[in-house]
Amino acid sequence: MSRKKSQLPTSTLYGGRLNHNPQPAPETRAEKTRYLGMAMSVEAMADELAIGRNVAYQLVQQPDFPSFMIGRRVLVSRKGLQEWIDSQCKKDSNDIMISES
Repeated sequence: MSRKKSQLPTSTLYGGRLNHNPQPAPETRAEKTRYLGMAMSVEAMADELAIGRNVAYQLVQQPDFPSFMIGRRVLVSRKGLQEWIDSQCKKDSNDIMISES
């Protein structure tokens, strides 16, 4: 007997193959490191800010950026990152001139 189209088992595409037992998608690096503490890796920062890894490493090299090294690892302070972002927003708002007519 042949089955009708509506009676076929439903499958989901996962990891490039059809899977009849769908599993939750793996966590992103940012989700894995979100609750680890006061500092994060450059890669985790890039994931959280939705920027590329190369841009994240360029930011870390800026003198006013809140990063530090422990051994050979570069880490970013979570609190310092938030303060840095806030200061960048203030700089941008000061650059905008509104003329009154």
